[in-house]
Amino acid sequence: MRSKNLCIALFIGFVIDGSALADTVSSPPDPVSSGAIVMSGTAEKTKTLSREQTVAYALAHNPGLQATGQLEQAARARRLQADGFDSPTVFWEVEETDSGNVNKAGNQIYGIEQSFEWIGVRQARKQAADLGISVASANVERTRLRVTARTEKIFDQALLAEHIRKLLQQVSNLTRDAVEISRVRFKSGAGSYLDLLRTQVAHKRLQNKLRDAEVRVTTTRRQLNVVIGSDNELIIPAGKLSYHQIDLDPRQWLDKLNRSGPTFVLLKRRNEQSERLLVATRRARLPEITASLGRQRLYDRIDSEYTWAATLGLKLPLPGSDRQSGLEAEAKANSLALRDQSRALQMNALEKFKARIDQARSLEKQLQTYDDTILLDVQDERKAAEQAYRVRRIDALNLLDVYSTFLEMQRTYFETIVRYRAALADLDALGEDLWEIEI
Repeated sequence: MRSKNLCIALFIGFVIDGSALADTVSSPPDPVSSGAIVMSGTAEKTKTLSREQTVAYALAHNPGLQATGQLEQAARARRLQADGFDSPTVFWEVEETDSGNVNKAGNQIYGIEQSFEWIGVRQARKQAADLGISVASANVERTRLRVTARTEKIFDQALLAEHIRKLLQQVSNLTRDAVEISRVRFKSGAGSYLDLLRTQVAHKRLQNKLRDAEVRVTTTRRQLNVVIGSDNELIIPAGKLSYHQIDLDPRQWLDKLNRSGPTFVLLKRRNEQSERLLVATRRARLPEITASLGRQRLYDRIDSEYTWAATLGLKLPLPGSDRQSGLEAEAKANSLALRDQSRALQMNALEKFKARIDQARSLEKQLQTYDDTILLDVQDERKAAEQAYRVRRIDALNLLDVYSTFLEMQRTYFETIVRYRAALADLDALGEDLWEIEI
């Protein structure tokens, strides 16, 4: 009779403890499944997008890209200014006489006057303005590729945070099962209290890590919102962390960078623009032409005679003047400084791009190793350890060590995929997110 009552008590205790354990393991609702995140009592709208959809959204709404587009419009407006002339001057000249009649106020000339730069000066300024449009267009392309790469990388970070959260939840559930096994063994006298303590502590630690992972999920999603320019909806990334191999021949990538990299195109156009501005400054030594045409009235106090009047003037800068010499010296110094700066930037960009290619090739080999051996081995090791713990061939310490290895390898594998995809995103964007230099 006592034995029967003891079994009933053990069973009731196990049910109560198991219920309490289930309460501690239960996690808050998944933001993805709930459709809204509640912060400080307010619900936040969510939208689920794939990686490609998120990039398209960013290209349409990113404020930095929109601002760069406006700068291109400003460059086109400057081209219109370079093609135009100064505003004409309307004049009226009067010579007074002793007559009190205004209509007989002496000789009068009224007409219009216009100044013209020497044709070479205006042509050089127009060419510089054309190159300014090319510079602005290259800057738009730089920003577009940078936004694309940055969106893809932050999207993957958000996706990684969600994968790690699910991985921690999986290992937490496995550890919870180990706690239940340890508790039953201890209460039945077949197991040690130390195993129960070890599994309980490990489970509690995983729960804390899971809470941190949930915060990380929300944080990365908000970071994604910033880069894509969404301020009223929280973007939920959808997809899996997978990868595909591409041709990583350095010669092809470097040739593409030198040929069509927006930063390299921009630097080249900036150098050409500075040279044209230097030419325009030097041609300012040439005269400026002023022409006017008007109607002239000649009055001799008896009769008025109307004739046409025209003037032609030349504005000649003083040869060897300090002002002209200073303008030319400044333009030349700016051109040489920009050339040296461009060379330094190109060398720095090439170094970073080559390093990114090397990283991508190394990460590709690491992923092949994970897929071929490591993941299969840790998966088999985990299953074998679980079976061995059920039949009491290993203790809890060995089981938890296997779980820790399984968690670490899976986490590292996901992180390596994200790093590899980030390297590919930088290569596709021709490195524009590797150097944040406003030129």
